[in-house]
Parts: sequence; C-alpha cells; structure tokens
Amino acid sequence: MLHPEPGFDPGRHQRLTSLLEDVKAARLVLDRARQDKRLVEQQQLRKELLAALDAYAAALTLAGAPLPPRLRSEIDLYRGLGGRG
Repeated sequence: MLHPEPGFDPGRHQRLTSLLEDVKAARLVLDRARQDKRLVEQQQLRKELLAALDAYAAALTLAGAPLPPRLRSEIDLYRGLGGRG
C-alpha cells in the first residue's frame, strides 16, 4: 500500500491539480478559438488563460515548488501580448 510522503497536504495537492486543469482547459479553448473566433474574443480568452496561469504559478510558489521554465515563458508571452492580437 502506498503511503503519502511526510508533509504531503492532500488539500494543497487537490488545489494544484484543479488549477492545472483550469490551465489546460483555458489553453484548449484558446486553441480552438484561434480558428473560429474574432480577435476581440481571442484577446479575452488570452486574458482568461493568463489569469489561470497566474493562479497556478501563485499556488506553486505558495507550496514552495519551483516554477517550470515553460510556465514562466508562457506567462511572459501572454503578459507581453497584453491587448495586442
């Protein structure tokens, strides 16, 4: 039988898992919208993805986990895009 590691917090784990699922869902919606939606709608979806990424990054930081470089790069990308197309 597997036992959780010392210091394992199931609530924190569930929160991180939930936030990561939010990020995945936001990515999927934005990917699909790139073909079908107007630019204004895509901009809003990018903002929603950035919010999901920021929430996940904050939760990782709070948990004492390092931010993966890809996550940092993706956050920087969407922040840099701002209101642009």
